[in-house]
Amino acid sequence: MPLVAPLVTRSSTSLADARQRAIHLYRRWQKNVPQIMVDYHLCMPQSVVRSKIREYFEKNRYVSDLRAIDVLLTKGQMEFDETLNVWKQYSHVLRYFDSNEADAQPTKFLDKFIEGRA
Repeated sequence: MPLVAPLVTRSSTSLADARQRAIHLYRRWQKNVPQIMVDYHLCMPQSVVRSKIREYFEKNRYVSDLRAIDVLLTKGQMEFDETLNVWKQYSHVLRYFDSNEADAQPTKFLDKFIEGRA
């Protein structure tokens, strides 16, 4: 039985290398937006999907620790593979678009009382 080498996560050698990897991943996401929309039957403009992808990349723009960047790139690549291979359900994809648009729920008693929920 042949021995199989363990799969090792690729590490960035410098911030410039990490930046190139992030740009490459970002471009792969953007190039595959039309296919993702067809696979998941998304009823929204491509610009909305593209802006949501950009938002997720911009959220981590100022991370400067190489190990943290490598983890984010690995997670981003895994999300990309799961999305492109249609290993996610429709509701999982829509969760990305509903997370920020949800109204803030009041947490204090008086706020709930004013809304009539307390």
